[in-house]
Amino acid sequence: MKIAYFTYDNEKLFEIRVKRLESIEDEYVINDVPQMKEEYIEFLSNMGEEIFVLLPYNDGEDFYLKYFNHLEYFTEGDNNFRIGSLVSHTVGREDEENHYVKMFQEVYRTGEKKSGIVKYMNDDGKLLKYLDFRVFRMGDAVVTINEDKTEVKRYRDNTLNDEKLGVAILQGGKFVELNENYARYVHKTRDQMLGSEYSLNGMSPEARERVKKEIKLLSQQKKVSYKVPLTSYNDDGSIRFFLNAEGSYITYDNRPAVLIKIKDLTQQEIAKNRIESSRDSKTQLKDSFESLAKHSKTIISYGIYPDKFVVSDNFYDVIEDESRSFPFNTQTVREFMLGEDLQLYDSMIDSLSPVNSEVEFTTSIMTLKLNIRYIRHYIKRIYDSKGNAQGYVSSHQDITEEAAYANALKKQIIEKNEIIKNKDVQIKEAHHNIKNSLNILLSLIRMEEHTHIPLKEIIDDTKSHLKSVSVMHEKIYQSENLADIELKGYIDSIVESLFDIYSSKIQYISKVDDIKLNSKQAKSLGLIINELINNTVKYAFPDGTQGKVEIRIGRIDKKIEVEYRDSGVGIPDSVDFDNPTSLGLTVIHNLTKQIDGEIGYTYDDGACIKIVFTERESF
Repeated sequence: MKIAYFTYDNEKLFEIRVKRLESIEDEYVINDVPQMKEEYIEFLSNMGEEIFVLLPYNDGEDFYLKYFNHLEYFTEGDNNFRIGSLVSHTVGREDEENHYVKMFQEVYRTGEKKSGIVKYMNDDGKLLKYLDFRVFRMGDAVVTINEDKTEVKRYRDNTLNDEKLGVAILQGGKFVELNENYARYVHKTRDQMLGSEYSLNGMSPEARERVKKEIKLLSQQKKVSYKVPLTSYNDDGSIRFFLNAEGSYITYDNRPAVLIKIKDLTQQEIAKNRIESSRDSKTQLKDSFESLAKHSKTIISYGIYPDKFVVSDNFYDVIEDESRSFPFNTQTVREFMLGEDLQLYDSMIDSLSPVNSEVEFTTSIMTLKLNIRYIRHYIKRIYDSKGNAQGYVSSHQDITEEAAYANALKKQIIEKNEIIKNKDVQIKEAHHNIKNSLNILLSLIRMEEHTHIPLKEIIDDTKSHLKSVSVMHEKIYQSENLADIELKGYIDSIVESLFDIYSSKIQYISKVDDIKLNSKQAKSLGLIINELINNTVKYAFPDGTQGKVEIRIGRIDKKIEVEYRDSGVGIPDSVDFDNPTSLGLTVIHNLTKQIDGEIGYTYDDGACIKIVFTERESF
């Protein structure tokens, strides 16, 4: 988890990483913490804000907890925080530059209050908590108060930024939040309305009373939501906006509130009025060209010679007009275009001439329900013998599904090309791994040739090495990206295969975490485990006694920690682990150096070998 501190002006102060601690060592806990009075504890535990009371330690060089009330989302019930624990070994444990403790030191020594915003984020940057923080000195203590503003932040970032709506939040009958659109719809400025009593400036008295009644019911939680059509008027009495208002009960800043959303329906209302005035003439024109529209193969079509036109019924499906009554004229298709599409449409019309009398092109339109559709246009202008334009015909076909399919296909091709490209690199790396693995086996065999090891033992060792490499490449090809290996299955397969080769009855205990490791390091680690198993089988149980082998592998930050234990006789004290003379330990030592690891040995009721190395990125 990342914790970042900012000023109220969004200037970053510092950032620290915090991970869940399994325990706090006793040496970092102060035991004689002064007890707080029961009435104070009861009072603070009922506060909604997070409250931490810290006392100075070592003359203010560090601080320890005297009291805290809320932290469930961070501690998850574990003992990350404990009364008396030092700040430097809880939240400040991963703070390498000590920013967190320095903030408390400055407040304690100067008495100056610190305040701003603190953001809790996961490692992917997703916001978990958004808090107001205040840090101040109170007597000998330093107090931190964190007020949860996560819900407020989300409303501001999402709902209030909706460009299509006017949005406001009422709390206690007053505006605590609103956007510019809302202020514009009620004929005021945002600054005028923030903190003011609720009003519907520009609305009729009847509409005002109805909405106030609805809001009162919401505030009392007697209703969940409402919808009301409204009309906003200018000072001279003319209509300013046709609106639809929606209200709903919400919690905002952990308190009851009312969320109001206003949608502008002015254009739709104007269109409806135009429909009524043009209905008769439109019907006559449509009847005149009925047969053409009926047999049209295009989604939208019309012809003009020069002042008559027809539109097919499919036109209303395209623009999503359920009433099927949107007024149609020579500019109607153009009216549904925006921005660059409108510029393209106009430029193509302007390009028509007697020598270039037809054009074909594609634009997008925005429907009445604010959806995007793609239209293929064909326009032909008709000229007389003198080059004068007499009229034109045009057709407009909805190709949204074809465009969506083409875009999806293009995206798939790009993604597949990228996959093929990555696979090529991974296959080359896999071939390189095979070559390196065979070279390592050849080197091991050559080393054994120069020793006095019996031939059968050399053959058994070679079989075990081959099995390790075989298991590794099997796991590589089973992996998703040919670059990483699931470590648990890989190590377990090697151990079980070797015990099978040697017909060993040794008990195997696997405590390997679910870790993906790059194939290069996994290969070396597999050969190390191979040699350790060989040594255990050959030397750990000289009298044929039965025993066990336990392997632990885990990741801490970017470090891989390996612990190999057997319950055998251990390695003789005469063996120098840093400068080994035996073949097996030499191989283990050299392979550990290959992965830049460190190796150590102790005797703990048997051999205990620990290896630590830094994890590398794949490829």
